[in-house]
Amino acid sequence: MRAPYFFLVLYALSLGLTSCEDQKDSPQIPESKLVNILADIHIAEAALQSLRGDTKDSVAHAYYQQIYEIHETDSVELHATLEAMRQQPERMRELYDQVMERVEKLNATSKSAEAEE
Repeated sequence: MRAPYFFLVLYALSLGLTSCEDQKDSPQIPESKLVNILADIHIAEAALQSLRGDTKDSVAHAYYQQIYEIHETDSVELHATLEAMRQQPERMRELYDQVMERVEKLNATSKSAEAEE
């Protein structure tokens, strides 16, 4: 009578471990959302280039917090997703191509808005 329960528990445990393993290998943030997050990060990093020292650190912290808030994520989820993506270099390259397209599109939109003023 105890043997079926033992195998049932063992089966449930193996399913749980397998599902955890699958989550680690797959990105947590959807790719379209990840493109927008990374584009915002690149823009923030560009804006930080002229700052130095403590000012740069505090402004960077504020920028990143805003990015996480806007995209409803956090640094842990972002880093986990990027780590999973690093296991797939071709997919990561395609992702960054999309990020750069997004940054260029935002830059063009910004320039056209400035020209209208």
